[in-house]
Order: sequence, then C-alpha cells, then structure tokens
Amino acid sequence: MATLTTCLVGVDAHADASQISSLQAQAAAINAQISAVGLHEDALSESYDQTQSKLSTLQAQLGNAQAAVASAQSAERKAREALASAAVQAYVDGGTNPLVSTGAASSESVALLRSEYASTLATDQTNAIDEYQTTSLQEHTAAAQLAVQASAVDAQLAVLSKQRSALQTTSDRLTSLESQVTGQLAAAVAAQRAAEQAAAQKAAAQRAAAAAAAQAAAAQAAAAASLAARNVQAVQAPAVATGAAQPSGFAGNAAPAAGPYTPPPLSSAAARAVAAAESRVGDWYQWGAAGPSTFDCSGLVMWAYAQAGISLPHFSGSQYADTVHIPMSDLQPGDLVFFANPGEHVAMYVGGGDIVQAPYTGAQVQIVPMFSAFVLAGRVA
Repeated sequence: MATLTTCLVGVDAHADASQISSLQAQAAAINAQISAVGLHEDALSESYDQTQSKLSTLQAQLGNAQAAVASAQSAERKAREALASAAVQAYVDGGTNPLVSTGAASSESVALLRSEYASTLATDQTNAIDEYQTTSLQEHTAAAQLAVQASAVDAQLAVLSKQRSALQTTSDRLTSLESQVTGQLAAAVAAQRAAEQAAAQKAAAQRAAAAAAAQAAAAQAAAAASLAARNVQAVQAPAVATGAAQPSGFAGNAAPAAGPYTPPPLSSAAARAVAAAESRVGDWYQWGAAGPSTFDCSGLVMWAYAQAGISLPHFSGSQYADTVHIPMSDLQPGDLVFFANPGEHVAMYVGGGDIVQAPYTGAQVQIVPMFSAFVLAGRVA
C-alpha cells in the first residue's frame, strides 16, 4: 500500500481557495487510505476466522481419536478380566482332572493347564485386545500428526495477529493525520469566511459613502430638485436580495434517493435477517466478533440469519460456498454480496442499491450505497 506523505503547514489568516482545496484533497486521500487499511484488516479477520475453524476441527478429530482409544482400553480391560476368571476356572477344573489328580503339578500338567488357559480366550476377547493394540497405535500416529497440524495453525494465527497489529498501527497513524488535516481545513475555512465578511463590510461602507455623496450632490442641484429627489430615493433604497437559494455544494452528505425495489415478504427469513442486521446499525466493528453487540463482516451476516433460524459459518468464503450463486442483476433484500475474493469481505443487500455491513475497526455497522468492489452474490437457501 502506498504511503501518504502530507506536509502539515500553518493556516494563513488570509486562507484562499487554493489552500482550502489542497487541504480538502489531503483529507480525502487520507480517508481513502483509512478505508483501504480497514478493508485489508477485515480480510485478515476473515482469514483468522477460517484458521480458527480449522483448529476447532483438528481438536475435534483429536478428541474422537482419544475417545476411540478409551473405548478400546475398556474392551481390552474386560477381556483381561474374563481371561483371569477363565484361568481360575481352568485351575479348579484341573484339580479333578486325572492328569493332575496326584496333587502336585507336574510339568506336563502345567503345560496342559496353560493350554486350557489359552483355549478359554473367546473370539471377542481376542478381538478386543487386537482392537486395543491397533487403535492405540493409530491414535498415537494420529495424535502426532494432529499436533503438528495444530502447531502450524497456531503459528498461522500468530502471524495473522501480528499483521493485524501492524495494520492497526497504520490505521491509528492515518486517523491522527486525518484529524490534523481536518483541523487545518476548519481553520482555513474560518479564515476565508472572516476575510469574506471583512470584505463585505468594507464594500458596504463604500456603498454607504457613495450614497451619502449622491444625496449631497442631489441636494445641491436646486435646478433639478425633482430629478435629484428621485435619484436620492433610488440610491437610499438599494435592492436587497432575500431568500437566495443555498448553493448546491452545501447540500451536505445526504445519500441519493433510493430507487424503487420490491421488499421480500415480512414473514420470510430474508426479511427477518435484513431487519436483524439493520437493528445493529451503530454497533462497533470488532475483529473476529459475531454479536450480539460487536461484529466483523461475516459475524454480522451469521448473527442476522441466526435470528431468522438459519445457521451460517463464521467466514465469508464459507458463506459464499453455502449460498446459491446468483447474478448481481438479480439481487433481492437479504442476498449476500462479496468481493472478487469472497474470503475478504461480505455484506447484506437491503434493497434500493444499499447494503448493510460491518466494515473495519474504528467504524460502525452502517447502511451505505453498494460500491463497485462487490462483484459476487449469493442467496441463502
């Protein structure tokens, strides 16, 4: 991203239009950079959400592997207990066996007892032990692999957090610079208005002096008294323009009138999601948040549709994948709109050419005209 270099200078008491124009251009350039940094940060937030989802999946897989080993351990323990019981029974039965009835266990009778001991292992017991050994080996291998993957995910999360911190530092610097330029612009405008008022007062004084001179000249023209009287009356009653229309340049930042559109039925999930999202206007953006009072871009969409009973993932890329892709020309309120890379940003179309979005840190949930970066659309089925 290009770095904006702004030279802040003192405001001349006689600020002219060129100085004000220069300060306005600086303020606009800084504001554009703040927006660009904010959208970049929001894209990082979506990557952070996606990475957190991967980590949760790995943790769930590790938990499943550990549960399988615990189940195998339980089966193996029951098999060994059954084995011990079978061994005792074999020994008791061996006491009445003619082969060992002499009262002393010969090597041959011990061998027979061992053979009988081994034969008491039921098929399910043998299978349980085999299952434990196999599952234990698989679990140790899976645990090692998952640990490596989880470590890589943790490292990726750390990198994303570091990048976000750097972007926040840049955003803070630009915001401070914008405040300085805005202050200079206000001072320049005030200086220009003061100069205009002084010039107007001087011109009024000059007009009053001219009127007085005309009156004196008219009074001295005795030969043309009636004509002088009419001239004096004309000079003393200058036309005063009233009710002049304010220049259109002072119309403020009012949004253009929204074009006509057909809203969805009030009972539909889309309408409920739009109403939910619009109810959060004014809430602050927060990295990785999904409500109920702070949001990132995909968190706002996920929360809004949850109020309509529909579950969406907390990642704009996954939200695009989970929707029915439609042309931008077919947008209806409640549809989702995305950047060319849907993993960077998402907003909700609310009708009339407007969207509701959680844009970036330092900004609030807002309804604004949809801009050209949104090129993909998806409808929640």
